[in-house]
Amino acid sequence: MIRIIWKYWKYSLFILIVLVAWTSFLKTTMVTESGVSRYFEALYYSLTLFIIGGLDIGLPGGGPMTAIALLWICYFLAPVLTLGVVYQVIQDKVLSHFSPRWRNHSVVCGLGRNGRLIYDLIKEHEKRDHRIVVIERDPNNSRSIFLRKSKTTWWLRDDFSQLSVLRRASVQHAKRVYITTNLDITNLNTLVSIQGMSDRRKDLKTFFHLGNLGLHDLWKQSFLNDPLYAGVRIFNGYQVVTRRLYRRWVLQRNYLDPNGNIFIILGYGRFGQMLFYHLSSDKERKSHDDIVVVASHMNIDLKRRKFQWAQEHAVMGCFIHNPVEGDIHSSDIWELVAGKIRDSRKNAILFLCRDGDMENLELAVNMKLGGPEELHKATIFCRLYSHTANEINDILEKSITPDQSRDVVIFPMQEELKEAFHEELFD
Repeated sequence: MIRIIWKYWKYSLFILIVLVAWTSFLKTTMVTESGVSRYFEALYYSLTLFIIGGLDIGLPGGGPMTAIALLWICYFLAPVLTLGVVYQVIQDKVLSHFSPRWRNHSVVCGLGRNGRLIYDLIKEHEKRDHRIVVIERDPNNSRSIFLRKSKTTWWLRDDFSQLSVLRRASVQHAKRVYITTNLDITNLNTLVSIQGMSDRRKDLKTFFHLGNLGLHDLWKQSFLNDPLYAGVRIFNGYQVVTRRLYRRWVLQRNYLDPNGNIFIILGYGRFGQMLFYHLSSDKERKSHDDIVVVASHMNIDLKRRKFQWAQEHAVMGCFIHNPVEGDIHSSDIWELVAGKIRDSRKNAILFLCRDGDMENLELAVNMKLGGPEELHKATIFCRLYSHTANEINDILEKSITPDQSRDVVIFPMQEELKEAFHEELFD
């Protein structure tokens, strides 16, 4: 309830002022009508306060001191609220269409998960007076209040894929441009528009997010050798963060057994796909290492063909099982996974890769407390995006037994992704 009031505070304040003024007017002699008309006259007086109607109504008087004091407050608050709304309308409908003639600034296209982290990194690495243009259509973006208040940020609420919008953002004069969304085709079209500007500065650096690994290959084959795209760099949020998970967490922290490991990926969205890519393409993985993927709502035939291709191209011949389709929360799936661990007799490492933080955390705890014995002994990497991931890890260690909690590893994705972007885009 409080969040709703805070989100619509202007409407809430308007209703509060009207009600307070209406009841206060009724307690004074300023309302001269009688009967039902008296209530309508008081309401009319209350509404006219928002257009400085107090000049015609007259100053508060002829009633209790409390009513007079409340009316004086309403006499000032109502026109101030009106001026604030008028200013906001002018800013949104008029001033926002005027483009500041900035140079050497940064442009962030899209303010989703990647865009927010990159925006924060720009703020941390550039000078305090460095200017940033954020192009984001969603008026209810989680950073909307901050963007409106920032004196060095211009929030352009429009579609960044349109050339006219890019020119309003002075992209051609920018120092750096970051195209951050997960919409690969939109990102590519925007990149082509920017690089095709005849008046674009020659040293402009453009970073664009590309999620599809197939499009990565297309980029290398068709765009990379073109001088027009010499200052362009690709980045992939899921690719860099899963690489950090595998190399810096799994490999460097000695979770592997030299006698063999079975990697089980639960959830096969983009995070799971990128993790699978790193596992299957690692030259250090031997034939006694297994990879199993479990996910719901998979196109099992299509995925199986991809997995067979991955098996053929696995560098050192690690065994890639056919994907398993089913409900990850199902006890049948747990028994199936436990059976694969039991049959392999290898060190088991599970990765919970779905987007939902609470779903991953709940699944990890349930597997440790109520799953088969093989899952009790397995190491589980639980992906959490929340900035409180480290605090959750501390709570988790106190909530289940020491032997079980030490095998649930919380991977703080937001923190690691920010570090990855720092290395990829700013070093």
